Amino acid sequence: MLRTILHRAVSAAILIVIASVFSFMIIAAFPGNVAALIAEMRGGFVSHEVVAAVAEEYRLNDPLVLRYFHWLGEVLQGNLGSSLRTGESVAAAMAQRLEPTIVLVLGGSLVTLVMGVSLGFAGAMWPNGVIDQIIRAFAVFNVSLPKFFLAAMLIYIFGVQLQMLPTFGFRGPLSWILPCIAVGAVPGALLSRLIRVGLEEAMSKPYVITAKSKGFGRRRILFRDALPNIVPVFLTTFGMNIAFVTQSSLIIEPIFSWNGIGAYFVEAARFRDLPVLQSCLLMFSILFILVNLMVDLIVMMADPLQRRAKRA
Repeated sequence: MLRTILHRAVSAAILIVIASVFSFMIIAAFPGNVAALIAEMRGGFVSHEVVAAVAEEYRLNDPLVLRYFHWLGEVLQGNLGSSLRTGESVAAAMAQRLEPTIVLVLGGSLVTLVMGVSLGFAGAMWPNGVIDQIIRAFAVFNVSLPKFFLAAMLIYIFGVQLQMLPTFGFRGPLSWILPCIAVGAVPGALLSRLIRVGLEEAMSKPYVITAKSKGFGRRRILFRDALPNIVPVFLTTFGMNIAFVTQSSLIIEPIFSWNGIGAYFVEAARFRDLPVLQSCLLMFSILFILVNLMVDLIVMMADPLQRRAKRA
């Protein structure tokens, strides 16, 4: 078990290093004269001397490997550089924008969990009935909708027509509802189908048939016998959905005017703010890797078959 945990941790560390290389290459592989671009974004007259000074400041004349290790050393010390557009510290700006993104990720994950589990169990409880057909149609409809269109529909229905919920800005719990639904609805629909199919497959196993022969009801069999067998698959899918929800912040935050890290990344891409792009890409990559690592370890501990295989 310990050896497996160490192996997964080392693999995650290697992936983080690879992600840092790709993040660093945003500036290194940027087409054109990066020093001239930076000098132009700072404003003022761009002379050859100014461009040369910028190139020296950012070590653009140094060998690529030395530049990478210098940048990595600064990152490890918490120095992510300064925004080319505003001049503010990228680390400080990301810290200020962290709360909306955390709320969106946690709220969207909660929506995914509640929707996936409730609809999945309802479909398995009454298979092939009217409720199951409605849930299946709802899931297919949700999966087919682009996130930005779903967000626009929620704004129009609940903000414009019904005027029940605020639609713009990060202004308290009521303003969190629509963005979290927009982020969590699609992965929730996918999770509900996975749970529904997994439970239905488990209901055909011999131990379930034995439980039925003893007179146990369907609800009791679903919770006591079928559910434990889909936990590993459920945890893996839910963990992937957390990463999906995090990436969705790039689309949802600008639509609802949330000043989070997703909106910060989109704004940086619009204005070619390279240090911000570097830092946001690195943060999203590390989060994705760590979530997958935690899910792998939790699944390994929750699945008796995997535990026995590792001991063997």
